[in-house]
Amino acid sequence: MVSSRRTAFASLIVCGCFFVSGASSLIYEVVWTRMLVLVFGSTTFAISTVLTAFMAGLALGSLLLGRAADRRGSPLLIYALLEAVIGIYALFIPAIFSSLTPIYKYVWLHFEPSFYLFSLIRFALVFIVLVIPATCMGATLPVLAKYYARRWERLGFSIGMLYALNTFGAVAGTVGAGFLLIPNLGVRWTIWIASCLNLLLAAVVLLAQKIATDREVVGHKAKQVSLSGQESLLPRRTTIAVLACFAASGAAAMIYEVAWSRLLSLIIGPSVYAFSIMLATFLVGLAVGSAIISLLIDRLRLHSLTVFLLLEIGVAVGSYFTLFGFGKLPYWFTVLFKRIDPASPMIFIIQMLVCFMVMLVPTLFLGGVFPAVVRGCAGNLVHISRSTGKIYAVNTFGAIVGSFATGFLLIPALGIQPTIMVGISINLLIAGILLLAHPFSRAVLTRVCLGLILLAGLVAYIWQPNWNKLLMSSGMYYYANQINRLSQESFYRFTEGNYNLLYYKEGITTTVTVARDKNSTNIWLATNGKIDASSESDMPTQVLSAHLPMLIHGRAKEVMVVGWASGVTVGSVSLYPDVRVAAVEIEPAVIEASKNFAHVNNKPHLNPRVTPVLNDARNYLLVTPRQFDTIISEPSNPWISGASNLFTREFFELGQKHLKEGGIFCQWLQIYRMKPEHLKTLMRTFHQVFPHLFVFETLKGTDLVLLGSLQPLCLDVQHIQEIMKLPRLATDMERVNVSNVDDLLALFRLGTNEIPEFVGKGHLNTDDNALIEFAVPQNLYANTRGENIKEISRHQVSPTAYLRTKDKVDFSP
Repeated sequence: MVSSRRTAFASLIVCGCFFVSGASSLIYEVVWTRMLVLVFGSTTFAISTVLTAFMAGLALGSLLLGRAADRRGSPLLIYALLEAVIGIYALFIPAIFSSLTPIYKYVWLHFEPSFYLFSLIRFALVFIVLVIPATCMGATLPVLAKYYARRWERLGFSIGMLYALNTFGAVAGTVGAGFLLIPNLGVRWTIWIASCLNLLLAAVVLLAQKIATDREVVGHKAKQVSLSGQESLLPRRTTIAVLACFAASGAAAMIYEVAWSRLLSLIIGPSVYAFSIMLATFLVGLAVGSAIISLLIDRLRLHSLTVFLLLEIGVAVGSYFTLFGFGKLPYWFTVLFKRIDPASPMIFIIQMLVCFMVMLVPTLFLGGVFPAVVRGCAGNLVHISRSTGKIYAVNTFGAIVGSFATGFLLIPALGIQPTIMVGISINLLIAGILLLAHPFSRAVLTRVCLGLILLAGLVAYIWQPNWNKLLMSSGMYYYANQINRLSQESFYRFTEGNYNLLYYKEGITTTVTVARDKNSTNIWLATNGKIDASSESDMPTQVLSAHLPMLIHGRAKEVMVVGWASGVTVGSVSLYPDVRVAAVEIEPAVIEASKNFAHVNNKPHLNPRVTPVLNDARNYLLVTPRQFDTIISEPSNPWISGASNLFTREFFELGQKHLKEGGIFCQWLQIYRMKPEHLKTLMRTFHQVFPHLFVFETLKGTDLVLLGSLQPLCLDVQHIQEIMKLPRLATDMERVNVSNVDDLLALFRLGTNEIPEFVGKGHLNTDDNALIEFAVPQNLYANTRGENIKEISRHQVSPTAYLRTKDKVDFSP
């Protein structure tokens, strides 16, 4: 009796450890991905490479170490060793990642590999770095399966609940990393905490091993068992078919996750919190579904293959019917939005509710598949680690294929909705194969069921909802506070009736939309629903972001522009004589969409002196040997994931290293929807890298342009006037009401002498703390424009002190 209680207590301890292990694994995945994309770039391909290498390590660990665990000693001792290795290795991760940069640059500069060869090299580097911890993580489930799987009649429950516990832990890790650890402690401290968790787990599991010696003996002496009831060992061919179906199910799951995330980013936004919520919601569904089926699978009179088949049909049906709700999500979001204070954490609850509307039902069915397959394919208790490892590995390999294919093939080629239909087709195909492979299938019944599945698939393809692309990409997450008081009729009339759709593309990294206002000639370009460029209201900033650094530098010939958008800035730079422009853009669809702005952007896509570079700006600067006279950085907002990496100290330092003597770094900043303290943080960060700084206000109360340099800056009025007389440049600037040097200097706000007092002392925005990326979304709906204007006005000065000429002119606005 005492021994039984000790064993139960030890089992409870190990279950708790496996929950925490799931949390630490997701923390690592989040922070390691953040760190690696800073080396390899934040393109979808680079991120997918990192995740693929990570998942490949998981699969390898479950397959190889799962097999080894059946031949070795105590499963708890092995498990403790795995956790210790993960924890110790994690301590060295920052140093290991830092060593990748010179290797990466060396390969690029000395071998100039092709895109595919370079991608293969990148994968190899990541895999080599992550293979040890990822393999250990992948082995934990098969190893603990040997400890818990004592009786066949409880097999589905034992291993299924382990999987559910670990997945619930993954939810905690996702939320903890995204909402607590990284925002408050930064990346490096988050890694240290996760490492300490692993080392603590190892110690606790060793303690549990001493308590549960009797259970360890059972684990070693488990014999082949005869199976009762309907279950029996499946024939080899049937087992292979089931495992292939489970791999396909893993692929379908990743198709849904990627496609739903792309869709939901249009509704709840592309912030780091939004992506954490999407992942957490997906994992919650998997965990709950696994827990429910684990409780039932050993008691059901249905064969486990029948359960697998029904679950796949459930996934297909659930995913299909959610398609009909997608078109209503923008309106539902605004309905929920107007019932809360958007400055409160309730906005995150609203975002999670929207995610549950899409994901909950299908993910519940997806989560139940694992315990069903384990029950049907595990074989016997003697080789339970090997069997569980093999099952987990094939599903992970399927997930790798699904993730890669969705991001690079399906969505760019077909679009989000057809991609979801591909996932539904895979689920129905799995159901059909399982029906044919079922050991108790009857010929007539099988044919009837196959016919019904085929009919269901045909009906699904014929009867699909027709989403309004303009409505879906209307950026409700950003504009909800402006239109949330509208009635349903007025809402749809406003969002659908006021614009003509000119271009829509679900690209590799983002969804790009171009539309024309029916009541004016204004054309706007949006990425993931957020307007980033226009042919009228944004023109002053777009044009002057080019001319300000070019005029003040005076002799720039080599220029880099970060962000293509409408192409206006790139086009304005290209007007300067003998200039060569490297225009870095991460999304190919943006360049294609910019052709709709040909009447205002000087057609840079046709200019032979303009070279489009399809890459992440940080990655390009990391590998290119080129030096520039001017770098103009005009990405999207600093709170958007991906773009946020272009507003940190490390990015500014990287840009500084690529400036020639006397070079100027030009940085766009927003005044709106950002607290004064955050605006000052960005300017303080920029100023630490570039000690000499000018600030211009290109659009009243909206946009700032910072000009930074390592050398003192001055306003050479005579030289600027000479350049502005060039006909093409004069015409280009006149359209934004800058006809002479006085008009230009009237936009001046702050200079090098005023900056220290304006920004004060405080935190910097770094890769480690990601301060702005995490802080700004919490106040996204605050009207801070007035506060920021007031702060700037308090320190504003005339540009007279910075004139090279002795003329004293009043340039006050």
